[in-house]
Amino acid sequence: MKRRLWYLLAAIGAAGCGGYSADEEVTLGSAVYTQPAPPVPPSTDSAERFKPLRTYYLDPVIEMWTDGVQDPLGAKINDNTRQTIDAQMAKNGYTPIPGSGVTPIPSNGPLPGSDVGLRVVYLQSTFTYYVSSGYCSVYWAYYACWPGWAYAGSYSTGTVLMMMVDTKSAQPGPSPDNATLWATAMYAVLRNSSLENTNALNSAIVRAYDQSPYLKTSAAVP
Repeated sequence: MKRRLWYLLAAIGAAGCGGYSADEEVTLGSAVYTQPAPPVPPSTDSAERFKPLRTYYLDPVIEMWTDGVQDPLGAKINDNTRQTIDAQMAKNGYTPIPGSGVTPIPSNGPLPGSDVGLRVVYLQSTFTYYVSSGYCSVYWAYYACWPGWAYAGSYSTGTVLMMMVDTKSAQPGPSPDNATLWATAMYAVLRNSSLENTNALNSAIVRAYDQSPYLKTSAAVP
């Protein structure tokens, strides 16, 4: 299944959305956006979806995109960034499965044997783009997209996306919106730097989790 990433220039996107434009802290700064998936009726609380979860798998391969073109090899996740994510997941009551953050699973391989999976995507560009529910990728055995309920806006060079997807109840094949449990966009955190200089990224990851107290499982230490 072909991976794809749709981009529209900011001017075009604004024209198609009634003059919408992102805040300057997004286009010029390093804002951190986070949002959980909508609650499943009859519940009205998104946090209910995370309480029974226990295990996770972190993909050690970061998807790399430059001006809308994907690097087929990607890049290995930095050890400091991996440790930062592991620490935040532990605080929220999650335990990594064997191979998490170390052993990659091919895109056409089986779903990880965990409750949730985490995928990190690095978007590097020489322009500011407008993104509207346009990021889709093969996540292991099924297809996942930047969810329709998540923020659509501009980003500057060096933005990182991360999604938490349901790998326990999802089925192989096209992935519905509800396979994505959590989305975060860390805008411009790597501007004028490379993946090897990740202090800003790691700080943004901590901020993303701090902004998302609903991620806690019932196993989290109070």
